[in-house]
Amino acid sequence: MSCPDENALSGFANGALDPEGMTTVRQHVSACSECRSVLAALGGLESPPPLVDTGLLVSGARVGRYVVLGLLGEGGMGRVHAAYDPELDRKVALKLLNLARLGEDSLAQARQRLEREARTMARLSHPHVAQLHDVGEFQGQLFLVMELVEGGTLRRWLAEKPRTRREILARFTQAADGLAATHALGIIHRDFKPDNVLLTRDGQVRITDFGLANAAVGMGPPREDAAIDSCEAPLTVTGAFLGTPAYGAPEQLRGERGDARSDQFAFCVALYEALNGQRPFAGATREELLASMQRQEVRPEQRGVPSWLKAVVRRGLSVDPSRRFESMQVLRARLAREVGAWKRSAATAVLAGGLVGLGFLVLGPSAAAPSEVCQGSERHLEGIWDASVRESTRQAFLGTGDPAAEASFQAVASTLEQWTQDWTRAHQSACEATRVFGEQSEAALGLRMTCLDQRLGELSRLTAALQGADARTVERGFALGASLGGVGGCADVRTLQEAVSPPEDPKARVEVDAVRAELARANAKRLAGHTPEGLRIALAARARALATHHRPLEAEAHHLCSRLQEDAGAFEDARESLVQGALAAEAGRHLGVLARVLHFQAWLHGYGMGRPQEAWPFLHRARALAETLRDAELDILLDQVQAELLEQEGRFSEAESLLRALLETASARGQTFTRAELNGRLGLLARQQGRLLEAKRWQEEALRVHEKHFGPAHRDTGRALSNLGGTLALLGELSSAEAVLKRALGILRQTLGSENLSVARTLSNLTLVYVEWGHAAQAREAAEESWAVALKSVAADSPVLIGVKSNRLGVLGEQGERLPELEYARGLLAHRERAYGATHPEVALDAHEVGRLLRLLGRPDEARGFHARGVSLQRPLADKGEMDGSGLRYMADALLFLGQVDEARRHVDQALVAMERDLGPSSSERIEALLVLGDVHLARGQPAEALAPLRTALADLTARQVVSARVPRLRRRLARALRLTGAVEEACGEARRAWEELSVWRKAYVQETADARTELGHCRG
Repeated sequence: MSCPDENALSGFANGALDPEGMTTVRQHVSACSECRSVLAALGGLESPPPLVDTGLLVSGARVGRYVVLGLLGEGGMGRVHAAYDPELDRKVALKLLNLARLGEDSLAQARQRLEREARTMARLSHPHVAQLHDVGEFQGQLFLVMELVEGGTLRRWLAEKPRTRREILARFTQAADGLAATHALGIIHRDFKPDNVLLTRDGQVRITDFGLANAAVGMGPPREDAAIDSCEAPLTVTGAFLGTPAYGAPEQLRGERGDARSDQFAFCVALYEALNGQRPFAGATREELLASMQRQEVRPEQRGVPSWLKAVVRRGLSVDPSRRFESMQVLRARLAREVGAWKRSAATAVLAGGLVGLGFLVLGPSAAAPSEVCQGSERHLEGIWDASVRESTRQAFLGTGDPAAEASFQAVASTLEQWTQDWTRAHQSACEATRVFGEQSEAALGLRMTCLDQRLGELSRLTAALQGADARTVERGFALGASLGGVGGCADVRTLQEAVSPPEDPKARVEVDAVRAELARANAKRLAGHTPEGLRIALAARARALATHHRPLEAEAHHLCSRLQEDAGAFEDARESLVQGALAAEAGRHLGVLARVLHFQAWLHGYGMGRPQEAWPFLHRARALAETLRDAELDILLDQVQAELLEQEGRFSEAESLLRALLETASARGQTFTRAELNGRLGLLARQQGRLLEAKRWQEEALRVHEKHFGPAHRDTGRALSNLGGTLALLGELSSAEAVLKRALGILRQTLGSENLSVARTLSNLTLVYVEWGHAAQAREAAEESWAVALKSVAADSPVLIGVKSNRLGVLGEQGERLPELEYARGLLAHRERAYGATHPEVALDAHEVGRLLRLLGRPDEARGFHARGVSLQRPLADKGEMDGSGLRYMADALLFLGQVDEARRHVDQALVAMERDLGPSSSERIEALLVLGDVHLARGQPAEALAPLRTALADLTARQVVSARVPRLRRRLARALRLTGAVEEACGEARRAWEELSVWRKAYVQETADARTELGHCRG
């Protein structure tokens, strides 16, 4: 008997099993030292998290539209009920999730993640993956609705009676098929085990519970201080990491996220256990298990397990993920190939015996075995991507003289080598499905091979274009992995069968094929960075396509022309091409191209033309089409556009959720360029939401990936440095920020020229450093240069320049020109109201900023209304604990001005707690919060309590050699607090210093100057 699963052992330890279950487990553990160790560990620890739910559902209860029929089972993730769906007249499995596993704060995020995976998996119609139909909420609890599979779990099947190796391998090969299919969609299971494999009544495998481990713990950025949960936690405590430790890969046990190779490890643990009756590694705690894995101490297999099978399983159990199989598909193919070879050997032996018995003698050449027929797919790559082409491509890149040429070529070579490996496996798999396993018709094989031939032709044109590499090719090379489509669609026979038909007329068909070849050549030029040449070819091909009157071909031509026109900056031409492309695609029922045309319309309007409201209808139509297309690449593209639009509308948390999911997919697929870009975008989003320390970690990771894969002098490395420098400035790490930004400027000027918008943004970030330092002349110089450079790329009123313009006017304001700064702040408030909505948290901050400037100009009565409006917008968020430290600081300052001192005290205390977590000790926001806290104590008549925060802030600024206006502002308040506590001599010393330090800032701080003069007046008597 196989070892009981963790839930069964936990139930046994707690006395929660039924009598038969208690007896079964007791009999097993009496002879199993490993399970006794687990039970011993359980006895000295707290129970697992209780099941937080609505109570046991009785038959007839309704959960949404579903009618409960009865309880099927219960596990660590929740209870599973049989249910009836009256709308679709079918029985389903309904799983209520255990909120203790999800974490109380992550219900909304878990639902979003599960709904995304449900949408993705709904497009996967695979015989070995249980269908996930629906995700919902019931009385504050998440539920999933899945296909009802009534044959029990794989673990139960294994325990019912001894199974032959042939039976075991048949089930596990099906499971490998299911995992490979989901990995192709970018979905990782992270908790594969026999309990999550169900069997139909006729023995067919269905893998279930995809996404539950993902929902249990949200993904965060890399952290140097990330700790692994207690190493002494027993294997049955499932809340400690994503999945079940007994089947977890070493990287998961170390607290890392894991990827498709982690599923492969878990699969091999389960297969080893099924073959040998115990798991491969000893250990009752995670620490012991991990140590056993790291020493690669695999227990000896039972006698009778063949050496080839041992080798396959042990490779999948490698501690180093890179030493496992390239993919689940490869592992599955290895298992199937060996099983097929064994079956053929047995059949040959029987047949030979029969022939001898009959006295026949067969002479002549022997036919090749079916598996041999499907070998050698790589020969098709000769002359397209082989050693010779690889070297000539490298020389073409190096011949450009670009400093980034070698790094770009390596990125291209890595992408093409992965692509050709995928193509080779797909070609062999298509052949084997018909020739070896007999699972596929000749017609289906023909469709798949035609698709693969077309994709290989596209690769051939691309590698030819790469031979003419120039500087633009070098620049594009890093992103080739994100641009070059995969071959996964060639395995989707259903989609291939639904493809548009060619013209019936043979002559027209020849012309259509010829035009498609030209379009493929133009696209290869686009991928290689040769946009003008590609556009010229595409426009000529489009004219020929229009002459054929074959509407699907017209749609393809319009779509490609739009991509090239957008690349060339001809946005209006691209928009018109897309309009015509959509019409042609609809007329020709070319749904795949129509979906991509709609996607690109959304992208062009939202990102290229800055019109997000016009973009949403295109995105919604594309989403509707995508539901029927089962196109994982399209789903990713649509998620990218949606994240961009959400950012533009200020819906940052929604955008962040999408970007995290995209990052997970990119990491699983090994897409380095995309992963680096997404790390950077998540850093900017975290910064936008006031989580500067998190932003710094994201951006440092983005920089690390860029430097490692693209080189230290690449333009995107420069952009990553610029973003990181801006965050360091806000964190108060001014010396580091200046060094990082100066390095970024050098790279960007060298790679993009001195008049590029990225240079302007970097200069603007440098402006912020000098403002924070108090270096007025350097700040003014950097601000004016950044503005001048920006205006050479973008119109002055473009939303793209909000940050650059704000920083410049902030410098002018600090030097006494407050009226232009106020006028701009009013305009920004109006813009955000239109873009984000009148109740958005950013609108509240803009209102407070207008109020602050009015106060500085000596207009407090006008300021009052703006602060009151800001507070009214923020109060509901503050009550729900949904405000960051900066927002709380703004609110506290406004409340103090409005005379609501006690409420101001509460919120400034909350602000400082949040800032310690998110902003670090030296951020400008924290210094301002300490100043507000000092003001609050003074307003409450508690000058002694004001001393500590004011001295702390001053000491920090002095240590960093800051000489901004913030220094005399703090010092004047310290002087007052000292005077009121009786330390008159020290107070006068601080007052005199404050007056002197304020001399360069008096024009900008009129009221502060008056207050400083008053404070100094107390020293003259």
